[in-house]
Amino acid sequence: MEIYYFSGSGNSLAVARDMAENLDARLIPVVSALDQERVDSEADSIGVVFPIYDFKPPEVVETFIRKLEDIDAKYLFAVCTYGIAPSSSLKYLDKVIKSCGGHLSAGFAVGMPHSGVGGGALTQAERESMLENWKGRCEAVCEHTNARKEGTIESSSLLLGFLNPRILKMMPSALKLVLRMLLKGTDSLAFTASEDCNGCGVCERVCPMKNVEMVDDRPVWSDNCAGCFACLHWCPQEAISLGGLDMNIKTYHHPDVKISDMMRRNFT
Repeated sequence: MEIYYFSGSGNSLAVARDMAENLDARLIPVVSALDQERVDSEADSIGVVFPIYDFKPPEVVETFIRKLEDIDAKYLFAVCTYGIAPSSSLKYLDKVIKSCGGHLSAGFAVGMPHSGVGGGALTQAERESMLENWKGRCEAVCEHTNARKEGTIESSSLLLGFLNPRILKMMPSALKLVLRMLLKGTDSLAFTASEDCNGCGVCERVCPMKNVEMVDDRPVWSDNCAGCFACLHWCPQEAISLGGLDMNIKTYHHPDVKISDMMRRNFT
């Protein structure tokens, strides 16, 4: 069995690692396969763990799925981590897999601390509760996938997700983001580093897309961003923001994931 993962804050890496340990599976970063024309795996059971961006899988995950050889002969399962609501992201992934000739055998949605716009509204108690919930679910999810059970693809109502009191606290920041986009365009929300940046280069080394380059001890972002926010969350100086605007994005990374884990996955 192989488990592929994509992660910016470390949430999805932690989930994938927990499952790999329980299932005695090989853990592989999705980005390690992006340079391959085709992914030819001998494993007959493959899992994919990823965060949700804009209520669907990251584009790099879709790219990976389309590279899989003999996809129709694989038992494919997926786990998405989400901070607001899983919505129909796993059903969307199933459609992508079906377009390649296979199908998603099982899909699970795991709530994790939101690391995007408005994430700073979460209390420490709320974050810890979400992390504990996964620990309680891990064994059941692993048993399901190890038995190669079919048919479970979790989803939720997007409307009900937004009515969650925890999510409502994030709405002012989300509205601020939308207003900025409407008034100044999306380019005004590009990543930028403040004067607190000390040129350490961590942002360059944790970026899974190799989208950050240090020039004269300052980070420069290219146009291959996956939107994972790894550069922002792992910056030791908390110097990175979206266009210099305060979006209440609290610097966060999963407590069980180290910065060395994030750097290592880029070269595995």
